[in-house]
Amino acid sequence: MDHDSTQTDWTDLFLLGTVLFPGARMALRVFEPRYLDMVSRSLRSHQPFAICLHQADGENAPEKVATLAKIRDWGSQNGMLFIQVEGGNRCSVVEWRERAGIATARLCPWEEEPQLPMETRHAWMKPVLAELAGDTPAGSLDATTAGMLLAQALTVPVAEKLKLLLLQDPLERLDHIARLLCQSGQ
Repeated sequence: MDHDSTQTDWTDLFLLGTVLFPGARMALRVFEPRYLDMVSRSLRSHQPFAICLHQADGENAPEKVATLAKIRDWGSQNGMLFIQVEGGNRCSVVEWRERAGIATARLCPWEEEPQLPMETRHAWMKPVLAELAGDTPAGSLDATTAGMLLAQALTVPVAEKLKLLLLQDPLERLDHIARLLCQSGQ
């Protein structure tokens, strides 16, 4: 995997049963005290945490890739915190540990993907992208942004989402998404 050689300091990991894609948004309900503390630290320090898929083997260990998550909106009700996060850079999980019930990791950020235009063979995806992109015209999205937004919205097994997150070629990601959409009839 191509990634920068610069490792970050220890970053909190929010271990979930799903992944977050760069540029995509995810809504989370936070109610466990340890995660409430983690989110509070992130809000106070204006530092992201990382969302990472926990390994499927029953261990509470993180997968090898995480996505930095920036809190974009939040609110609370009845002791529960509701947050909206946006995915930032993907990072390799170089080393991890658990501290006070929270997984933390040294992360190594990946290089940005090339900004390639969507190809003609992907034009049929633009109506779906128009719904996902909000105010951004679907025709102006590059292949990376389009693929990340589509991948986040897909209702496929998490193993497929992880494969899409690990891909570093935006056109290959769009091709893979096209195959998944055709297979599932979405």
